[in-house]
Parts: sequence; structure tokens; C-alpha cells
Amino acid sequence: MSERPTNPSPDRRQADHTQAERTEAAPPRRFYYGWVIVSVFFMVEFVTYSTTGSIITLFFPSMMEEMGWTLTQLTGAVTTAGIAGMFAAPIVGPLLDRYGGRPVLAIGALAAGGALLLMARVQEVWQYWLLFGAVGALGMGELGRLSTPVVIAKWFVRMRGRALAIATSGNMVGGMIMAPVMGSVIAWVGWRDTWALLAGAILLLNLPLVVIFMRRVPEDMGLRPDGDPPLEEIPGTPVAGRRSYATEQSWTLKTASRTRSLWLMVVASNFVGFATAAVSYHQIIFFVNEGMSIQSASYVLSASLLFSALARFLWGFLVERFSVRACLSTMAGFRALGTLSLVVVPYPFNIGTFVIGWGLLGGAFGLLQPIAWSDYYGRGFQGSIQGTLRPLLTASRLIAPISMAVLFDITGSYDVAFGLAFVVAAASIGLFWLAKPPTLPEPEGTGASGAGGRDSDMVEPSS
Repeated sequence: MSERPTNPSPDRRQADHTQAERTEAAPPRRFYYGWVIVSVFFMVEFVTYSTTGSIITLFFPSMMEEMGWTLTQLTGAVTTAGIAGMFAAPIVGPLLDRYGGRPVLAIGALAAGGALLLMARVQEVWQYWLLFGAVGALGMGELGRLSTPVVIAKWFVRMRGRALAIATSGNMVGGMIMAPVMGSVIAWVGWRDTWALLAGAILLLNLPLVVIFMRRVPEDMGLRPDGDPPLEEIPGTPVAGRRSYATEQSWTLKTASRTRSLWLMVVASNFVGFATAAVSYHQIIFFVNEGMSIQSASYVLSASLLFSALARFLWGFLVERFSVRACLSTMAGFRALGTLSLVVVPYPFNIGTFVIGWGLLGGAFGLLQPIAWSDYYGRGFQGSIQGTLRPLLTASRLIAPISMAVLFDITGSYDVAFGLAFVVAAASIGLFWLAKPPTLPEPEGTGASGAGGRDSDMVEPSS
């Protein structure tokens, strides 16, 4: 026996009618172009990590054998690249705010490609330093690390964590895949021809992607960050403390530089950066010194980069739900422990503790640090803020690789070097926690205090 149809109540019919009107009136959800920007940066980071990341240490054994250079001399090129990047970043940062990533990255690709071609012909160590400095500063190393977080921050606010996680994971995925490949290619064709092959990859892959697909900001295309509708079409009142472009404050460099949190993060970032650079540029030599072949050591590097790539997604998810300073403090603790495990856990068990502690749980510094700058100070002047601060943020990265090499040359092991890196990284935990989100001061003459609305986090100007 079939059921008799029932007539819905008037309230139900009205609700269905209202829902139908909303569905009909709602515009179809369009693909957001910001994800194209994310994809371009993923590929740029994928290719260029092979030239400026820790994979460069795969070249060291062959170059030491043929050229007779010491580990300190080879590592000196990393310091040279860092110094060159310190001078370039304050110039490039404002250019990113004004012109976007296309011209910056295009010039970087041309410079990196040309320098790598010349590196295949170096005969003197000063030539190697000079050319690698050009790769690091004007190439895709330094400018890629600066351009990626700045441009992504302008395209995403609510989904900044996941967008930057995807974009920056390109270098980790690239390193994971390219480490064993590069080890084999160097053994097959030699280190000189390998530099030339990398030059071709940058010129033939990165340059066209940047020129064709890169755009400055979503507003240039009539869009809003995250693909959100205009402010007047957002229902309700924006929730304070929730990340969105409707509630985001825009700080100038001058105003941001007067906050205590900025300087706490600068010091803490240097501490973590010291440990990161110390391990990144020496883990290959460390495991070779432990008894591994260069090929086997490249697989460990590949594994650590795989776990670091997964860490980007883990922390990219967490930072959208928890405060960025809590995430930074926790991540710094795991990175410190992962570093320490290399010298206190017996080989080969330290391989597992290293790739998990240093990679999976502590491998998101390159993601969380730029998110902190964007969350605290807005997206309007991120190029100027991060570009100007870059020399201060990279100071420890200049010291770490060369100091680790010197300590290794003196002691014959990495026990003292990596022990020092652990202590420095551990000191950053509390500093990150103390760096609370600042409050943008009100204009002079406003606010209840009558002093411009400066909160307790604002540093008083010196007399």
C-alpha cells in the first residue's frame, strides 16, 4: 500500500522558497587565480632548491678532490651568497610591493641561469664564491625565499597557512626528488656539467612560468584575497582575532619597527636559523663521516626533505587553528631536539630521530616565520618589512655554515658543532612565545589614553 503524499506546512514551504531564492541568487563559485600563483611558486622552488639548498653539498666531495679546496673554502660560498642576499633584499622587498613577483623572479631566473653556466668553468675559489653569490642573491635562492612568502601573503589571508605550505613545499619536494638524482648525475657526467644542466632547467622551466602566469595582487584582476567577495557583500560583522582580509591591519615598516614583538622574532629567528643552516649544509658530510657513501647520504637528505615537506602541511593546518607564536615555539623545540639527536643517539639510529624530529616535527620554520610577519603586520607592506629585515634575519645563516666547517676542521667531528646548534635553537623557544601579536596604534590625538592608543607591546621611541 503506497503512502499518501503529505502537504508541507506553510512555514516549510516558505523556508524552501527562501532557500531556492538564495541558491538562485548566489553566484557560481569560480576558480581562484591565487592557486595558479601557488602552483608557479611550487615549481620555482622545486627547480631552484637544487642550486641553492643543501643539495649543493653533494658537489663538495667531487670539487674537493678535483680542485683541492677545503670544506671551509667550499662552505665560504654559502656565506658569500648570504652576504649578497643581505644587500639585495632591502632593494627587492619594496619592488615586490610595487611591481609584484613577475619582474623580480624573471630577472632572478636570468641571473641564476647565467651564473650557473659560468660555474661550470671555475678555476679559482674566488670565482666560485662570486658566482654562487650571484646565484644566491640575484638568482632564485634569496629572492625566491623572499618573493614566495611576500606574494603569497598578498593573495591569501584566511587560507595563508595551506597556500604557503603548498608553495614552499616545492623546495622540499624538489630536494627529496633531486638529491638522489643529482648524486647520480654528478657521478655520471661530473660536477661541471651538472651545474650547466641546472642552468638549463632554470632558464627553460622557471623563466617561462614566471613570465606567463605571475600576477601582482588579486585586486589587479578584480579579485579579493582567498577569492572572497568584496567587504560590502560579506554578511555579518567580522570576528576580531580571526584571520581574514576584512579584519587585517596594515602596518608600515616604520610603525612595525617600533613593536617589541618584531625584535623578539628577529632574535628568535636568528637562533633557529643558525641551527637550520648548520645542519642543512653539513648533514651530507656528517653522514659520510659516520661511514656512509655519498649516494647513501643523499638518500638520508632526501628522507629529511620528504618529512620537512610533510611538516609544511602539518603546520600549515595547525597555524590556521592555533596562534602562530605557539606553533613557532613548539616547532623550534622539535628542531632543537632533532639537531641534538645527531650527536647523542648512536649511528645508525640517529637517522630516524633526525628525520622525524628535525624534519617532520621541526621542519616548518620557512613556513611559520613569514606567516608570523603577515599575520602581525598585514599584507600591504610585507615586501618592505621582510625585505628590510632580511639582512637581520639571515645574519646567523652566514655564521652557521662556516663556523660548523671550522669546528669540524679543528675537531674532526660534528659533536661540538651540532651541540652548539642545539643550545642556540633551544633558546628561541621562549623568545617566540614572548612575541605577542601587536596592536596597531591609533593616530596621534585619538584614543582613550590620549597618547595615540599605543599598547603595552609598543616600544617607546628613544629621546
